[in-house]
Amino acid sequence: MKDKISMRQAGIIILFVIFSNKILLLPGLMYDYIKADALFAVFMLFLIEFLAVPIFLKLKSTFPELSLKEILSKYLTKVGADLIYIIAAVFMIFKALLTFSIVYVYFKEQIYQSEVIWFAFITFIPIVNHAVLSGIKPTARTMEIFLGAILIGFIFCLSVSVFTHISMPYFFVSEAKDVFFSLYKYAFTFGDFLFIFLIIDRLDYQKKEEKRIYFYTLLGMILVLVLFYLFYGKYQLTAFMHNNALADLLVFSVQFNAIGRLDIVAMLTIMILSLFQLELFCYGFCECFSGLIPKLNKKYAIIVFDILFLLLYYVFIGKYEIMVNSTVTWLPVLGVVLGYAFPILCFVITLLQRRKNEKTD
Repeated sequence: MKDKISMRQAGIIILFVIFSNKILLLPGLMYDYIKADALFAVFMLFLIEFLAVPIFLKLKSTFPELSLKEILSKYLTKVGADLIYIIAAVFMIFKALLTFSIVYVYFKEQIYQSEVIWFAFITFIPIVNHAVLSGIKPTARTMEIFLGAILIGFIFCLSVSVFTHISMPYFFVSEAKDVFFSLYKYAFTFGDFLFIFLIIDRLDYQKKEEKRIYFYTLLGMILVLVLFYLFYGKYQLTAFMHNNALADLLVFSVQFNAIGRLDIVAMLTIMILSLFQLELFCYGFCECFSGLIPKLNKKYAIIVFDILFLLLYYVFIGKYEIMVNSTVTWLPVLGVVLGYAFPILCFVITLLQRRKNEKTD
């Protein structure tokens, strides 16, 4: 029997993926393009993502026991389903690469002050591999345990920044076309709801518990929006120079009398969050791999992930700047396909199946 996760655990997973790639580099990256109007763009991107929640729940209630691969194969044929799974696998591994690249640079600057890439690989790869081998249920339970610490750390960073100088950000300074184009330009940093679709058959669906998923989704989005607002209010014209938004909120608040440095809170919060996010992206890749080649078990999928991750990091990416540049050039195509078009496809499939059921009745 497949390991099932509860509705609450699904909501927590969504909360964690909402934070991915949005709390460090993204605020400064978006500010460099559309200034503080990035807050409006993020709101619109979140609105699009939020619409994926009812679509997911409808898809689950319509096909309560089927996997995503089985659902897609039923309407798109096996070839169509395989194509989507290939695109999703590419999406997941580049999500993992982006997350690792951003967090690695952050910790290298804050702690090590030197190149320690192999130490980073040796540290996170065994943990990620073990989590994927253990299954989604143990991972979700562990995330439940750390949820309180993550939220306390995140809210603490936001709260401390309020005690420093905060001004109203300057809004409506960018052209409308640039704000709307940013919905495409930064699409890859969103679209993380794909993961919950990939494990749709692992969810122990309870209709009365749907509110839990909505709660954690809204909580994550609100916290990210507050982060953007405080970050832009704190730095105003220099926001583009800061690549670690959550940590940089504490730059002028690192010492409180005898308490000592407070940036350790941001470091621990980012470290734990990043490990879980890498686990989820690796798990998502392995789900796609297993869906494409069912005869090979999860161990083979993990080996393929590790090899591809290392090869892509050294051969394709090489430098942090190349990964960041790819995020806003060709990777947005993946974000649009899987973040915008894929939920619409699932919605259409749900409508077709319900119409079919009505005719049968």
